Amino acid sequence: MRVSRSGFTLIELMVAMVIGLTAVTSVYTLGSAMSKQFYEEQRLATSQGTSRVAIMELRRDISRAGLFGSPNVSLESTCDASPRRLPLLSGGTADMGAFQYYPGADTTTVDPAGKNPDVTADRLRILASLYLTDQLLVQSTSIGGDVVVLQSGNQAYRRTFAWGQTAGPFTSGTAIDYLDGDLAWDSAWGGESASWKGIAQKGARAFQTGSILHIETPEGRHFFRSVFGKTGNAQDEIRITVTPTLPVGTACLPGAAEGATVAPLQWVEYAVVDPFDENEVGADFFDFDGMFFIDTSDTTSPAFQLSNTTANDLRESPNMVLVRRILDASTGNVRPQTTQVIAEFVTNFRVSFLIDTNSGTNTAPNLLLTRDATAINDNPQRVRSVIVELGIRNPLEDPDIEKITGGRTRFDVDDSTQKHKGAARVRHMRIEIPVMNVARRNL
Repeated sequence: MRVSRSGFTLIELMVAMVIGLTAVTSVYTLGSAMSKQFYEEQRLATSQGTSRVAIMELRRDISRAGLFGSPNVSLESTCDASPRRLPLLSGGTADMGAFQYYPGADTTTVDPAGKNPDVTADRLRILASLYLTDQLLVQSTSIGGDVVVLQSGNQAYRRTFAWGQTAGPFTSGTAIDYLDGDLAWDSAWGGESASWKGIAQKGARAFQTGSILHIETPEGRHFFRSVFGKTGNAQDEIRITVTPTLPVGTACLPGAAEGATVAPLQWVEYAVVDPFDENEVGADFFDFDGMFFIDTSDTTSPAFQLSNTTANDLRESPNMVLVRRILDASTGNVRPQTTQVIAEFVTNFRVSFLIDTNSGTNTAPNLLLTRDATAINDNPQRVRSVIVELGIRNPLEDPDIEKITGGRTRFDVDDSTQKHKGAARVRHMRIEIPVMNVARRNL
């Protein structure tokens, strides 16, 4: 009688092992590829989302360029001996206009070693009414021409200053005022219940010290004055001190300027900066040491022998950010507490202008795309649209992305022998923004 024995031969076991290993390897490879794709899509979504938010902010400000102001003050009808001027980035002053443009001003900040061809970081300044959607009316001016009293019996005034509503908190809970400046729009005004019903933060921001007050008379004359401070207020009135004084009671400004329109203008700047450069952004703008707790005291474990390491040594690869900030129109200094980060890991911020070289003439329009700073700064009234190109990179380099000698789709963050890990992928967004407030004036 034969006994039946079941089992696998060596060849069968080897075949089964090969098949199993092949299946496991296939699953692992597929999972790794899917995981890599997932993280790549996350990085893509993050960079695209950042680009969209930044572009929306840029569109809002650029489209308002010249709003309630002037494309070029030097071409306006005024009785001032010389038109109002603005400080330049490099020192000195220039005629006031809707734009100041500095091509390549921040390129070395983005790419100090010049390792990435075609990278550009421009600086753009815009003058416009950023906070108000209405022009206000003048009730009267002082005899000396240094105080402007606003009319309170109209809807524009009520929308701006929320008359009858409480002011809300204007301090941060510390000694630092929420709205810093000589105007001192703080709780002191809200506390004057006998003569004041409260002030909205929108109005407070618009009329901060350092803003420019544009006054246009019914006769079509324009005056541009610095908002210098506030004076004693009466029943439901706002009184603004300006400098220099206005020529009240003259042919240029008849009577007490009754019926003239008033609009406060703000000077906003977009720049690409190193957030750890205190000379550029001020102290503690990015206080990295306070963001995270990193224990560097453990010297027993080789993995944590960081006794000579600070928190800044452990931060991510250089992160250059696009910031938006309000400038004092008198000095060019950054207004306190106005700097905000619009986009991180910026690799490219390129601004171009579509201008009409025949603007202000009876000749048919002649459109020209240019990056010539002289053409823009000397004749900002010719600008018809602004083209913005923004590049955002992945925070870290990817070993699978090789460096290339040209183009802007890849950014070499660090090409040192020890740290080089390929390149970071860059996502670009481009938008054209019409500036109708400049175009319709057509000086």
